[in-house]
Amino acid sequence: MDTTHKESLVEKAKAYQQKGDLANAEIFFSEALSNDPNSVETLSNLGMLYLMKGNAQQAIDSWQKALSLDPENLESLSNLGFICTQIQDFQNALIYLEKASKVAPERDDIGLQIAQIKTHFGQYDEAKGILKPFLDSEPLSQNSYLMMAQLELLTNNSAGAKSNLEQLLKKDPNLVEAMINLASILETEGKAEDAHNYLTQAAQKAPFHFQANLELGRFLGQNGQAEEGLTYLKKAVQIQPGDWGIHVHLGNTYQEIGDFDNTIKSYKKALSINPDDLGTRQNLSRVMSRFVPPWHLRMLADHERNDAFEQAIEKAIKAESVALDIGTGSGLLAMMAAKHGAQKVYACEQSKYIAEAAKENIGKNGYAEKIQLFQAKSTQLTAENLNPKPNIIVAEIFDSGLLGEHAVPSFRHALESLCEEGTKVIPKAAEVKGKLLHAPKSSSVNPITKISGFDLSGFDQFRVPEEYITQNLSEITHEFCSDEFKILDVDFEKLWPAMAPNQCRRFDISVEVTDNKPIHGIAFWFTLFMDDSIMLSSAPGRKDNHWGQAVSFFNQPIIGSSGQKLKVTVNYTDTKIWFEDPQLV
Repeated sequence: MDTTHKESLVEKAKAYQQKGDLANAEIFFSEALSNDPNSVETLSNLGMLYLMKGNAQQAIDSWQKALSLDPENLESLSNLGFICTQIQDFQNALIYLEKASKVAPERDDIGLQIAQIKTHFGQYDEAKGILKPFLDSEPLSQNSYLMMAQLELLTNNSAGAKSNLEQLLKKDPNLVEAMINLASILETEGKAEDAHNYLTQAAQKAPFHFQANLELGRFLGQNGQAEEGLTYLKKAVQIQPGDWGIHVHLGNTYQEIGDFDNTIKSYKKALSINPDDLGTRQNLSRVMSRFVPPWHLRMLADHERNDAFEQAIEKAIKAESVALDIGTGSGLLAMMAAKHGAQKVYACEQSKYIAEAAKENIGKNGYAEKIQLFQAKSTQLTAENLNPKPNIIVAEIFDSGLLGEHAVPSFRHALESLCEEGTKVIPKAAEVKGKLLHAPKSSSVNPITKISGFDLSGFDQFRVPEEYITQNLSEITHEFCSDEFKILDVDFEKLWPAMAPNQCRRFDISVEVTDNKPIHGIAFWFTLFMDDSIMLSSAPGRKDNHWGQAVSFFNQPIIGSSGQKLKVTVNYTDTKIWFEDPQLV
């Protein structure tokens, strides 16, 4: 065999491959292999060529043949590990990659792939063990530090994640990805100023870095600096216009400043790129439906609600009381606190127009000197805004499903950042309960399909998909298919820890079916515990209940019979409750 000729053929093939001329590259690789069928190098190169052409199986065959000749061929082992990972054949991927790692234990890219697969299998400690040697390796393995930080977060060790990222920044002070990840942790911990500093540094060090501009713009938009945030988000759009997520953040930020036309345009652009994203469709539906808020007057007309709040406020207020009313709306609860003797009342209302009306109401009732009104979210306030600090929180920021008006994150921020230690919250706690529901007529429009024989599915765009609806059950045809069961307890004075974005808590419940009718979903409601003795319920049957009840419809009715058990997964975050995987057991 003429090895010089073979090498010439291989070099010509590689040259064509680098130019993107894969057809000629294949011709020369094939000729080289014909001259030397046992050339491991040619087989390995040919496998990569096949992969570039999209012929995954031919690539696999070529690399496996190379391994039959040289079981320790590093490139074939690592490439097979990569391609098996891409096709989600993780078991075989792990086999190939672990063999490759034995051949080249210094290769951090191989170690990272192994750690990723271990993470996929939930083997977090093993993944950490694989990454640990690379943390002290030379040259610096930035990705090993970044992944180790993610593993620490997955195992609820935010301190360890921060430590890894801080060590990485000491070794590489200009690494933008480490700054962004560290800012994300600090933001979750409520350390907004520190998070802001890291994101600002990232954008300054890499002004054309897509993620740096996106994250700083998003952060500013969510923290009362929407106009400045738009500058960075628009820059991110210029850098990467085809990313659907940036258009979502742009829509969110336009919404913060009340520019609903651009909000809708941004959400529609995101959906043109990613039409299947449920969250964006929900956001678009919410914006389109917010122009007609139907609940303000009904809330004020709920006198049992008004009386329960006033009774609890009157019992709690002392001469030294300083109250914070979150989401004051008309100003009613703030004025109750002032009426019953609070020395100072702070009231927050993010809507410009509602805040203006509240200010007018407060003035008309003679409380302008005692009540300080902020046209802002309470989460935009700092302790410096409030002197003296509040020691009582009063708020009615609940929807029919309890959490949808952001009560939990608002209370958490106020308790941790604005109020004195030991601050009372009115209401102090809540309990969510529900029943299995048979509601054949209402289920026919959740989702909307055929009505009276006509396909009306085009109207389904006006329904927020996969989200509970608010419904006063006394107004619809329905029957219950179970006894009342508990769904969730919430202690507003001792809330659960903040969850990272896109995380939720979940657990299964089992409910006994008490009727043979089809089960269309779950109706649920709550009881507010104003204090230890005053309660207010949104359960069916209470007249003038402005909340109504929440109804979560299943995608398909469940056909069961009395005595069977229905298992369903309860999911919740700070802002919503939903149900998944209903099945009879």
